[in-house]
Amino acid sequence: MDIRYTQGEIRLMSSGYGVLVALRQLARTMATPAKVGFFISVPQVLEIAEKLGVAAVPRNERQWFFEEVLKTAFDSDKLEEFLKELLAMVERHAKEVEALTSTYPGTYKMLSWSLERARDFRWRVEEVLAMYRKFQKLKEENHKSR
Repeated sequence: MDIRYTQGEIRLMSSGYGVLVALRQLARTMATPAKVGFFISVPQVLEIAEKLGVAAVPRNERQWFFEEVLKTAFDSDKLEEFLKELLAMVERHAKEVEALTSTYPGTYKMLSWSLERARDFRWRVEEVLAMYRKFQKLKEENHKSR
């Protein structure tokens, strides 16, 4: 089944609306440690932003800050690199928890939820990354056709 989109739908998709909605949902998830499997702090996200040259000013609440940083990375075409750094941070956390559970096997029952949530969060970030890449491709195709 081949889906055909109207020009208006293609313009909306190439404007990045779907990616922005996904970024807002990702920021909400990032601000909830129970959904991520560990606490993501403002300084950690600020460090990633500074490393990539993404303008970020921490203020208000964590979720708002995370959303603003993600949107700024999107606007400055650095979202892919930002999400890759976020994935690396998740990997580091998962390795730390795995090392802890291998050293102290009794902690596995207590910390297995963290590994499961981190895996789910990793999948969510990869999904947003794939969506962003499709957006970039669609944006390039749409601008070439003009």
